Amino acid sequence: MLVTRQSLRFGRTVAIWASAGIATGIIFHSFIAITGVSLLISSNPDLFDWLKMIAAVYIAYLGCLSFFAKPNPLNNENRKHNENYLGSYVLGLITNILNPKAILFFITLFTVVVNETTTTILLVFYGLYMSITTFIWFTGISYIFSNQALTKKYENFIPVFEKVIGIILIIIAIQLFL
Repeated sequence: MLVTRQSLRFGRTVAIWASAGIATGIIFHSFIAITGVSLLISSNPDLFDWLKMIAAVYIAYLGCLSFFAKPNPLNNENRKHNENYLGSYVLGLITNILNPKAILFFITLFTVVVNETTTTILLVFYGLYMSITTFIWFTGISYIFSNQALTKKYENFIPVFEKVIGIILIIIAIQLFL
């Protein structure tokens, strides 16, 4: 949803930077899974609950930003004025790092894939492979949702789409609190 929103609101390049942030978050999760830190986090309920709460607050914040966003005309001049590559990268990175489901996914994945004969080089390869694949996937999403014909066709729907994304993010945040 993040990359789709960035594509529609700010254009392809900003969305690709968000994709790079998400891909970097994959490297982070791979690292903590490889080193066993993720197992420590998941086995300590209090620590995991704190991470979930931080993630919930952040996701609710993103949901509110999306829900209360002012309509943004889709002209190129307005997009150029709002380009913030580093901000979009950090947004993707933090969104991924704070995702508690990602932590559990990587624990599960590395538990299934890793055994005592798995080399460090292979583990690094797995992490890089997932990161690069994720980047390619979200870059493709960036291209699809920043396509001028598509955005022009659905220009009037984009403010509604942003509100729906905001509501979904707020619901996800509430579920994390429960």
